[in-house]
Amino acid sequence: MKKYTARWLIGAVFMFGVAMTPTSAATTEGFSDFDGQPVSFADVLPADRWLVVMIWSYSCPVCAKEMQGQADLHERHRDGRLKVLGISLDGADAALEAWAFVEEREVGFSNLLGEPDDVARFFSNQTGQSFKGTPTFLIYAPGGALKATQAGAVPPEVIEAFIYDQEH
Repeated sequence: MKKYTARWLIGAVFMFGVAMTPTSAATTEGFSDFDGQPVSFADVLPADRWLVVMIWSYSCPVCAKEMQGQADLHERHRDGRLKVLGISLDGADAALEAWAFVEEREVGFSNLLGEPDDVARFFSNQTGQSFKGTPTFLIYAPGGALKATQAGAVPPEVIEAFIYDQEH
């Protein structure tokens, strides 16, 4: 019964995983690092590891709660099978606030910055769906295939279970 419940939860949280028709993960979008240098998503997509992308905003209370769990997830797997990447949709006008948000939480994973419209377009290009809000998670398998997306909070343990289930 417990195994069935866990699988149901994983399926419910990542219900769009198989039905999506994403475009290539290498789509060029208007992202930069916090130093203002342009960054292509294709350049940060690892070929040999899972990538968990968290789209967030410094003004999102749920994002603030989720950030530590995602930082812990990244640290647990730093040399392992996954990495976490943050994408702030706060844009250039709020880059300082977004940077402070990451620094205050001592987040150890990389974060990119994009304009809200660019992030929404990136999400739509990747998933074929409209962007709903923050936080939003995308999970890419090694090699860059998008496997799941979810708007709202997602516990790190559910992400780990989803990846485990995909691998076995």
